[in-house]
Amino acid sequence: MKSSFARARQPDEKALRRGHLLRTARMLLNSGTEISSLSLNEIARQASMAKANTYRYFETREALLLALLWEEWQEWFNDFANKPPTSTGLDQFVRQFAASIAQRSLLCALTSILASVLEKNLSEEAVREFKNDSLKFFELIAEYFAKCCPELDRTGHLVLLHDSVSLITGLYPLTHPAPIVARVLHAPELKFFKRNFSEELERLLLAAAKDLRDAAKVSH
Repeated sequence: MKSSFARARQPDEKALRRGHLLRTARMLLNSGTEISSLSLNEIARQASMAKANTYRYFETREALLLALLWEEWQEWFNDFANKPPTSTGLDQFVRQFAASIAQRSLLCALTSILASVLEKNLSEEAVREFKNDSLKFFELIAEYFAKCCPELDRTGHLVLLHDSVSLITGLYPLTHPAPIVARVLHAPELKFFKRNFSEELERLLLAAAKDLRDAAKVSH
């Protein structure tokens, strides 16, 4: 397909091209394309751009998906902050937090492959920038969380956010198995292995939050 985009030269033009590529990737993933099979070539084709031009905006496919993950976390936080928790109690707060995360399947799918896929094909500079930006972002969220739910301080909420990433990484693939595994798990004798992502995330985040709260009490 012939590219319909001229080379972007100004910063605002580059931002528009990046945004177009990210929207295209999001559209493909939301329409059923597997992350593992999504290529820069297909993104470029769907975006009516030459594949070579995509490297002006993203160094690799993984860099593009990482930027999409960053958008997903920012959009989640904007939505969460616009719907303040109905209770300042730790249990109810964590339940609302877990539910808000579980509703975002693309965020969870991308988070689950952050360490194993997305960070494997990036330059050292890109990784350092992402990690620094992520830390600042999580510190901002933790500060907001501490105001909403003072049973944990800012440090406790920061650890809880880190725990949430770890839990998503492990739980999401287990609760969204490959089709052949899903068929096998229909057997009644194997129902132990069929788990609900939202329920498991809530249960384990509640346990982690209570442990952090109790540890903070002991230290004081």
